[in-house]
Amino acid sequence: MGPADTGPLLIVEDDLDIREALQGYLELQGYRVLVADHGREALALLSGTPRPSLILLDMGLPVMDGHRVLTARRSDAALAKVPVVILSAETAEMSPRDRAVYAASQGVSAILSKPVDPRQLLETLQRLLPGQAAPQADAPA
Repeated sequence: MGPADTGPLLIVEDDLDIREALQGYLELQGYRVLVADHGREALALLSGTPRPSLILLDMGLPVMDGHRVLTARRSDAALAKVPVVILSAETAEMSPRDRAVYAASQGVSAILSKPVDPRQLLETLQRLLPGQAAPQADAPA
């Protein structure tokens, strides 16, 4: 299964610099990417075609925050199947146990703190979406 066989990644991030950096990096790694700068826009993209195969979700968003996006996702059976990786500075102070409890209660696949390590992000994506994109030999450390 190649990148064209599945939906794009959806980056939900209100900080333009972070959003563009993530988008550019992931596209260089072979992923197709959609972007949203708030939760309401993310939900609109999630109901479109093709449906994203994974959501990279910031929690501190304008209009509709990440917690409300997770609540809306859980209430829709089709959306609930789309894996979520939280990318948020808000989680940096959480203990590993608290992160695990929150992730389990919200149906989240992974929680990564900002600033995110590019290698850790790629490893997470490869674990959750095996075969969707091949790692690039020149991926930065």
